[in-house]
Amino acid sequence: MRYVASVGEREFRIEVAPKGEGRYSVSVDGTEREVFRRGDGAILWLSIDGQGREAAVVRDGAFGAGGNGAAGRGEGAWTVVVAGRTYPVTLADPLRRRSGASLKTQEGPVEVRAVMPGKVAALLVQEGQEVRAGQGVLVVEAMKMENELGAPKDGRVSRIRVRPKETVEAGAVLFVVE
Repeated sequence: MRYVASVGEREFRIEVAPKGEGRYSVSVDGTEREVFRRGDGAILWLSIDGQGREAAVVRDGAFGAGGNGAAGRGEGAWTVVVAGRTYPVTLADPLRRRSGASLKTQEGPVEVRAVMPGKVAALLVQEGQEVRAGQGVLVVEAMKMENELGAPKDGRVSRIRVRPKETVEAGAVLFVVE
């Protein structure tokens, strides 16, 4: 499987080749890595070239999670948390991008969801406030680490659905940016 991964302003060319039993050969911009994955839910344990990492990976609601079409191939918007840092990631098929049929930009309201259970530690903006893509909107404490969740795009925070000290479940909508 081949992808173009967008993380912020950076793009990476990724190729993933399954080797069976949770093992993969992953090439990122031509650099080969051996990856072993354990877990099937939102929380994964990854060994990359022998170094273990815990990661949370959740498909964002803006592109759906169905098994058909682009979503079934892993394309779409994802939220990835590694070592307490949150990364919005978009995966696209490089052939579709070349043909002009790249992923739809995030138009309209975009819901930002909790990638794992936790507690809301702080709100960094108010409902109705204008934000820039990547700007911190709220902080969730999960697994004894604070994770700042940013705006997925430039826009206005139209709805904040949580309050400080509130406990949230994985997948819960935290805020909406229009």
